[in-house]
Amino acid sequence: MFRRCSQAVLVMALVLFPAIAKAQTVPPPGFRELELALIIARAGFDCSAVDSIEVATNPQPGWDVLRPEVAVCKNGKRFIVVSSGRRNTKPVVRPLSE
Repeated sequence: MFRRCSQAVLVMALVLFPAIAKAQTVPPPGFRELELALIIARAGFDCSAVDSIEVATNPQPGWDVLRPEVAVCKNGKRFIVVSSGRRNTKPVVRPLSE
């Protein structure tokens, strides 16, 4: 009896584990906005919160790796944030003219 119960629990854990792991990897809504506001603040610019994000698309080869994004702050300022796919590089932040 104990052996059947433990096998059932093991099978259920193996079946449910991929669903649990996938649910934990999805960031909550608004996470990217907070992350961009922190990146902009670390670069020395004034942006307390990001209102919206525009993904700049460029059909040229190689630009898909850089992922340029335009962040519009709550104070109306716009910044372009370019982050590489590599973890050991800092993102580049430049203000856009109004």
